[in-house]
This record gives sequence, structure tokens and C-alpha cells, in this order.
Amino acid sequence: MASSTRRAARMMRPTAQLPMVERYDFAANAWEAVAPMATPRENHAVTVLDGKVYAVGGLSDGVGRLSSVERYDPATNAWEAVAPMATARDYHAVAALDGKLYAVGGRSNGASRSSVERYDPALDAWEAVAPMASARLEHAVAVLDGKLYAVGGYNGGALSSVERYDPEMNAWEAAAPMASAREGHGVAVLDGKLYAVGGQNYEEEDEEEEDVRINRVERFDSSTNAWEEVAPMATARIVPCVALL
Repeated sequence: MASSTRRAARMMRPTAQLPMVERYDFAANAWEAVAPMATPRENHAVTVLDGKVYAVGGLSDGVGRLSSVERYDPATNAWEAVAPMATARDYHAVAALDGKLYAVGGRSNGASRSSVERYDPALDAWEAVAPMASARLEHAVAVLDGKLYAVGGYNGGALSSVERYDPEMNAWEAAAPMASAREGHGVAVLDGKLYAVGGQNYEEEDEEEEDVRINRVERFDSSTNAWEEVAPMATARIVPCVALL
């Protein structure tokens, strides 16, 4: 089966969207259920801004692709609706930068998008900012040195390209590409460097395999605008969750 067909089949697999949310208590070493979201969703994006959790966009049965956004306040254990995005999207990425929330790229109307929206919690409003040069979905975003990075993703094939957004200039510029094209990967910033972890690349798939998961990890240094390979994971992973401890 062609790689594009296999990828489309994976994205169309039936799933059940869930509104449930669980919270982990480190002291008790236990999980507990907290208030559920108003809207069940999948393929959405989540980030934290000003001590509150935002669930942005996604896909929901009976509704379709979502522009809606919900905000969770741990002090009241309650979700509330905030202003929706102008564009319904899933497979996008979100990040907080300078007290505002950015929703980057994703899928809308069946196509990859380059558009970017910014949410101001003081105004409870979204505004369009400069779009990326490349449309992308299943990418990852991170903040490094006061700038927003959009890393890899998919647009007709896995991407190695990286773009960097300067909020003061409201402009994107190309940063050095990764050695490995990848989608469905994770990113994190540690000690002033950006890490891209795992993911997949259908272009590299073996005819006997459904897809190719990646165990490779790369590290980006903004001072030299260069990526370098670091030790790979023991296990190749798609859509890994990456956190710092």
C-alpha cells in the first residue's frame, strides 16, 4: 500500500472522543478524576497559560472539526468556554509565549494549514498573526529564546523544515532543518537547546511495515543555528510525550 494511503488510513481509524480529565497527585502517587470538558475531543492541543489549562480545537463526533476552546481552573475544578478560534482545526500545535497562546497550523477542511492565531486572555480574543511559510500538521512547537519554533510535521510528506516566529516582528523565518524528516514527534527545551524526539516518516517505510517509527533524537542550538544527533531512544515511538524533570 502506498505510504500516503497508509497514512490516510491511520488518520481515519475510528476512535471515541472523551471529555474526561485526570489529575496526578505527586504526594499521594495517585490519579483522580477532575471536572470533564464540556466537549469530548481528540487530536486537540493542550497547554498551560497563567496557571490554567487550555484545550484547543480538535475533532468531536457529531460536531466535526472544532474551533472551540475550553479553559480549566484547578482552583475551582471547573472548565469554562473562552473565545473560539476563527479556524476550526485539529492536528495543530499550541504554545504559550509572552502571556499569550498561539495555535499553529494543523488540518482544516481536509488540508494542511499554515495559518496561526494568537489568543489574548486579557481580551478573551483571538487574532490572526503572520502565517508560516509552509503548511504543516502533526508538527510540534516550542518556545526558545523568546521565539516560537514550529518543527517538522506533514505536508504531502514528512517535513524536516523548521520555522521560527518573532512576536515583535510578527514574522517567521527559516531555521536550520533537521537531519531527519519527521511527523508526530515530541519537542522540549532543556538548558537553552531544543530537542526533537521520535515521530515517524512514512517515506522511509518498509513495504512489509505499516509505518516507520523513529527512535532518533536531534538537538538544536540557536547560537549556531544547527542540529546535531544525540543518543537515540531504545524504543522508536510515534507521538511521544516529552517532559522535563
